[in-house]
Amino acid sequence: MDLDLDGNVALITGSATGLGHACAEAFSKQGANVALASPNLDDLAYASDRLYAIGEGEIFGLDVDIRQPEHVAAFVEQTVDQYGGIDHVVTGPRPLEPRRFLDVSDEEWFRAFDRLFMSVVWTAREAHDWLDSSEHGTVVNVTNPWLRALSGETSVADSFRTAVRGISQAQAGTFAPAIRVNTVLPGPHQTEDFERALTELVDEGICDDLDACKAAAMEGCPYESPGEPLDLGKLVAFLSSEHASYVNGAVIPVDGGGT
Repeated sequence: MDLDLDGNVALITGSATGLGHACAEAFSKQGANVALASPNLDDLAYASDRLYAIGEGEIFGLDVDIRQPEHVAAFVEQTVDQYGGIDHVVTGPRPLEPRRFLDVSDEEWFRAFDRLFMSVVWTAREAHDWLDSSEHGTVVNVTNPWLRALSGETSVADSFRTAVRGISQAQAGTFAPAIRVNTVLPGPHQTEDFERALTELVDEGICDDLDACKAAAMEGCPYESPGEPLDLGKLVAFLSSEHASYVNGAVIPVDGGGT
């Protein structure tokens, strides 16, 4: 399906790996010019090379630590320098870090606040004027995945998942009609980040082995396997297109019906 995104500019955080990268791929395959962000230069180089090979739009990558507001501001500024503006913002989820509520220190809560919540605020704030002046301005906030049976083991991610959903609703009411804002709530998807999180759960002794962790992650879902990341990316691209021009403030689960 042609989403008429050719030549549009999409700024996507957390876009070197996982679901964020799947979103970048979906935009790139539609001919959009994509700005990638990651604090890991190796991941960033691999992601950029991969999209150059399979996509149609231009690719720009920047070393960004989204816990630092000055990094977010520089990412927006350099994207505008590279492409002349910004039409779409996607805030991608961070990899899950298994932590039980009583094991999380104050310092870890504050770090997660910047990484999982304030980064969404800073990105929208810095990009707002460019989105507002665009004919296509959209924001899609992709929250951290929800693994219902393991939610007690991912307390930090689950807490800020809810917070991001709330700030998205506030943005949708404030920015419309010039800028549409929607939220995507992922369930389990087959990414390296997902596999890494499950491995950490095994290492922490929370699951007996990787198979047991995968079974727990899929509990309550009518599907036997995690979702395909690119399918979620395609939904994000669709929500950013004119084909979804009256979709604003929507909260869309992509979890196989396992919520």
